[in-house]
Amino acid sequence: MFELYWDDLSGFFDKGGLVLYFVFFLALCLWSSLIERYIYISYEYKKHKIEVLKEINLISKDNKFKDEIKRYFCEQTSLKLRAGMPFINTIIIVCPLVGLLGTVTGMIEVFDVMAIQGSANVKSMASGVSMATIPTMAGMVVALSGLLFEKKLELSITNHTQELELEIQKVI
Repeated sequence: MFELYWDDLSGFFDKGGLVLYFVFFLALCLWSSLIERYIYISYEYKKHKIEVLKEINLISKDNKFKDEIKRYFCEQTSLKLRAGMPFINTIIIVCPLVGLLGTVTGMIEVFDVMAIQGSANVKSMASGVSMATIPTMAGMVVALSGLLFEKKLELSITNHTQELELEIQKVI
């Protein structure tokens, strides 16, 4: 059963060419980064938030620098929540471009076949056409799916940052 799926997957990668392996690598990087951020927000952020609120409780209410202290803790937390987001955004931008690189390499293969065998051999050109379209499709799918989850993650980060600001405001 596993061999059947493996054969289908290896055939898909063979049709897509070398660029499809690079798109797959970018997809792995993107999804591992997204999953890491979701795990951080779900587990580690709660511990960080508790520590911040404990430190805020130690500050006296008549401290003249309480606004600066509040801003410091909010910015520090926002930086921790947004760690890795530029990398995720870069991968989302690069995936369609790598897919277009697959289009170019596939079309080069089509033109090579046309130059060697002539333009009448349609079957030999088909592999180049599939090599041109499959990486483009894969790059777009990876970018669109990553974009959806990245936007949800951005909203979650914004909500957590605003909640922390409100909780700090209550304490100070």
